[in-house]
Amino acid sequence: MTTMLDIICRDPIVARDGRPFGAGQGNRMRSLDWPLPSVLAGSLRTTLGKTANRDFSEEAAQDLLQVEVAGPLPRANSQLYLPAPEDCVVHPEGRRLRAAPQSQARGGCDWPVTGLMPVGLTQTQAPEDFKPAQAPAWWPLDRYTAWLAGEDIAFDEHFLGTPEKEERTHVKIDPAVGASEESQLFTTAALALSHLPRLRAGDKATHSQTANGVRQQQTFAPIMLSARVRANGWCGETVAKLDVLHPFGGERRLAHWKVAAEVAAWQCPPKLRAALGQTQRVRMVLATPAIFSDGWKPGWLDDALVGSPPGADVAMKLVGVSIQRWKAVSGWSLAELPGQPRGPKPVKRMVPAGGVYFFEVVEANASDLADRWLEPTSDDEQDRRDGFGLAAWGVW
Repeated sequence: MTTMLDIICRDPIVARDGRPFGAGQGNRMRSLDWPLPSVLAGSLRTTLGKTANRDFSEEAAQDLLQVEVAGPLPRANSQLYLPAPEDCVVHPEGRRLRAAPQSQARGGCDWPVTGLMPVGLTQTQAPEDFKPAQAPAWWPLDRYTAWLAGEDIAFDEHFLGTPEKEERTHVKIDPAVGASEESQLFTTAALALSHLPRLRAGDKATHSQTANGVRQQQTFAPIMLSARVRANGWCGETVAKLDVLHPFGGERRLAHWKVAAEVAAWQCPPKLRAALGQTQRVRMVLATPAIFSDGWKPGWLDDALVGSPPGADVAMKLVGVSIQRWKAVSGWSLAELPGQPRGPKPVKRMVPAGGVYFFEVVEANASDLADRWLEPTSDDEQDRRDGFGLAAWGVW
């Protein structure tokens, strides 16, 4: 059973990074720029267990771990938003240039495997070196579709930036006197996920809103978080009628979880399905961070860099990669399960969202990848259930 959820954040959401925070560890909490898929998966599974009045026994925990969660992604004006792809290079003058695998005649590739081509711009695109400007963090699906189909796009106020971070300073209270203790201050940070800043005309997709030294008024777009959930049994029944206030993330910050009225936002656009059917060169753009067994390289690729993503029958050869450096993800297991004791989870390396993998189709038709639109591509089955590695497919 597949259900779409809308999550409306009533409070700023705490999504900590992995740096120590707490008594004797550090007095400043630092926030991620966006909640990880595991934050959504853990919060939703807890919501389902409490809503269904389950006791979180080993059997109930196993049922909840089978729930497949995808997201969170912003949704505004009935459109899903996806993270900026790494192959978009923004010229300081505002031009949007498309990076792609290039011949090694102009340089080599320092990836620790052979057979990959360097991803960059042509001499015609960039006759001189320049420092790229930052692209908007979140793109509406219609513009994203055009970019993946090989069309040019223009940035406007429909593109959104990263959420603002709210910092709060707290004090430790001495219970004996009911007053603050000397020098016992700490700071928390949270993400404002009810609104995202719009891209203003003339801005370079950053938060700097100044003109002649005077700060300009920032405009914001109201958003909600969108998630796709697949569940069976009592979990599926609970998701299908979900309409509840429950914490999302850390520090028990509240969000409204409810079934979405619109379900088409997560489907592959027809334009992309048609474009994929007419090409032998496809690119995979990560809509959420991915966890691969070989670090940056998907485990479903063999030594010759040929393979098929999970659930697809299309054989492809990897020819180029454009990603940022890895980021860490960990967590804490509250359940006592076989092979997963209660306590801290091991640290894993993630490929950040927006990373682009360039492939050439070896066998079958690339249009079949449209059926794997925003489906997980991570190697481990549980990582896929948690929503790591959702992929959008395009041409190059």
